[in-house]
Amino acid sequence: MTLQIKLLISSRVLFISTLLSIAVFIILLFTVPLPEEKLFPPQAYRFYDQDGKLINLLISQDQFYRMHIPFDKIHPLFISTLLLHEDRYFYQHFGVNPLAIFRATLDNIISNKVVSGGSTISMQLARMLERRDRTILAKLIESFRAIQLEIRFSKNEIIAHYLAIAPYGGNIEGLQAAAFRYFNKPATELSISEIALLVSIPKSPNHRRPDRNPEAAMHARDMILEKMLAAKLISGNQYKRARKEKIQIRVNSKNNIIPHTAWNLRFKQPEKYIWQTTIDKNIQLHTETLLDQYVKKLDRYHITNAAAVVIDNHTREIRAIVGSVDYFSKQALGANDGTRTPRSPGSTLKPFLYALAMQEGLVAERTILYDIPVNYAGYAPQNYSKDFLGPVQAREALTESLNTVAVTLSKDLGANKLYDTIKNGGVTTLSHPSGYYGLPLVLGGVEIPLLEVTNLYASLANMGEYQPYKLLQGELTYDQRKQIISPEASWIITHILTDVERPDFPSSWEYSKNRPTIAWKTGTSYGHQDAWSIGYTPNYTIGVWMGNFDGSPSVGLTGSSMAAPILFDLFQVIEPTGETQWFIKPEKVGKREVCATCGTLPTKYCSTFIHEYFIKDAVGPVMSNKCDIPQSIIIDQRTNTQADSTTPEQFRKRKTFNIWPSKVATFLLKRGVPVRNPPPYKINNMIGQRYYPPKILSPVKKTVYYKRTQKIPDENHGIKLSAAVTNRVRNVFWFINGQQIHHIDPAEDVIINPPPGTYEILLVDDVGGQDSVTLTIKDYREIAHNDSP
Repeated sequence: MTLQIKLLISSRVLFISTLLSIAVFIILLFTVPLPEEKLFPPQAYRFYDQDGKLINLLISQDQFYRMHIPFDKIHPLFISTLLLHEDRYFYQHFGVNPLAIFRATLDNIISNKVVSGGSTISMQLARMLERRDRTILAKLIESFRAIQLEIRFSKNEIIAHYLAIAPYGGNIEGLQAAAFRYFNKPATELSISEIALLVSIPKSPNHRRPDRNPEAAMHARDMILEKMLAAKLISGNQYKRARKEKIQIRVNSKNNIIPHTAWNLRFKQPEKYIWQTTIDKNIQLHTETLLDQYVKKLDRYHITNAAAVVIDNHTREIRAIVGSVDYFSKQALGANDGTRTPRSPGSTLKPFLYALAMQEGLVAERTILYDIPVNYAGYAPQNYSKDFLGPVQAREALTESLNTVAVTLSKDLGANKLYDTIKNGGVTTLSHPSGYYGLPLVLGGVEIPLLEVTNLYASLANMGEYQPYKLLQGELTYDQRKQIISPEASWIITHILTDVERPDFPSSWEYSKNRPTIAWKTGTSYGHQDAWSIGYTPNYTIGVWMGNFDGSPSVGLTGSSMAAPILFDLFQVIEPTGETQWFIKPEKVGKREVCATCGTLPTKYCSTFIHEYFIKDAVGPVMSNKCDIPQSIIIDQRTNTQADSTTPEQFRKRKTFNIWPSKVATFLLKRGVPVRNPPPYKINNMIGQRYYPPKILSPVKKTVYYKRTQKIPDENHGIKLSAAVTNRVRNVFWFINGQQIHHIDPAEDVIINPPPGTYEILLVDDVGGQDSVTLTIKDYREIAHNDSP
């Protein structure tokens, strides 16, 4: 075989081998799977406000800060600078730049060390997907993967993928995450200096971290700026300004708000990375600042935390939600969420009780109710002041937050009415039947989260219409609306709650000329563990809670002194002009004249009149009852007794007296209040006085008393023995099962606390009259067992 033939055969073999190699290479390009899933690693959780501004950034499931960024969201100058620095022929090569590799190899040989890698952006992206030691084999694999990337993606997509996972120091990956973590801004808003810095970091991410090595970072930035100037990407003036610009790191500046809510959402749906919330960033920051300022002022009271919620009444969207003053404070247990943690709401449920009583026709605005000691099955509520006011108007009872009146009204209304209303109004913590909570419910006998109490009040601000609150944009809750309070009752309650002449009005606002108009109510839980203030205008409802997450009390912790000032300050910030049109009175709310003595329709014996708002179509005693306290009595002027049929006309004179119910009369007697009693009757044509036998007021007849372990002060656990007697009686004697236990003045009460059982209670006065009741006491667990499904 000649040499010529051998060469021909060799050339053909080489050609065929080359073709086969190319074919195999092409086949491998399309058959060897590209690890595309690594192009989409777990993302950081992003939370945006209603305007699309980032308000929180939580670490990804694999503990990195990553934020994918579309190509059209990358600053054009950043792309130009990146290509200038990393791969100026990016748009001309197919993933591998042979000239760049040759130049890098030559530079490395001349320098006798690795000074340049010659890697294109596509090759760098391939290396990020499959990290290997820098060897020739690794470089070949990178080249292969780079070509695969070029086949699979467009040039712009490759740049976007590169900038989504490029290392920026520590656990920060990607341009967008770096822009937010270092400069608190999106990549589209980077300055020239910041662009130069972020272009330089991926080459040596940990060494050039601006928060750890500012000098190295600045040096790298300046080198990039010089390249930009030389390539005429920036002007001379831009270069000078960028060189003078200091590197200012704003890590976690204002992009760590709503931390409690962010973590709550992240744990509920870990597969979701982007959350568009309804938060108004400005309102949120104002709320956070105010809470922080107030809690710092209250350090001497040992109050360590506060929480607040702001709801837009028109949409029910949450505009601000602050779970604690400092989420990261371990000492104050700041990671607890004060907006979602159930707490005793104190008196904040009372407006709903009064609204229900009004729409049921039990009371109107000026109806006289009795703030006197009561005892219901062993439950004897006390007012916050430990005192009683006697006869009070309904509006006064609400604004003064009188506990005894509220409990009595709840009993008359039916305790299940309030229970059903707040349950329909979104309260989710009512895990037992209504009988379990009983009368203490209206005084805070169930723990409710601040979010739910605030949204209840938003129902009042919407004329009694409940709708679930919304935290995320696009949530549909409109079809879940329901009327829980009538518009008329809501308007009257709002009218009452707007009154500033009341004990819980913040003293710091008393003389302010720019005082906001707010309908509000405060609450303080038993033991001074929780302070509340909830208020609303036509535009917003705000709820404020203050206390300690460890449950420790503070004597100075009250809704009026601690929470209410924050509430008023928040409204002043959110609605500074105060020009909001107030609530329009419904047509079915009327105004009428009533007798001031009892707050019902007047008779001819009423001497003082007042006006009140009432519900025109209400059906109940408030619509028909006439005042029966002022009564006209004819006096025999000769004997100063009540006249009878034998009294001659010329000695008969008509006078008006207030005849109070026996319980009220007894209370007034005990308080030493002067009561103008009518003269005695004539008996057997002799001057005398009609005798009224004593009446046991407590224990109540035919009532079973249950010993309870709910959050009720110790002094309220006993059963009170009290009676109503005439003013002739000076002493009374109490007996239990035939044994005398007390001999006291009738104005005094006796507290007993016997174990469960049945007892005969006997009352005897010093005139010889008597009354008796059978007292039955059972363990509270019996009612809990009977109520269980």
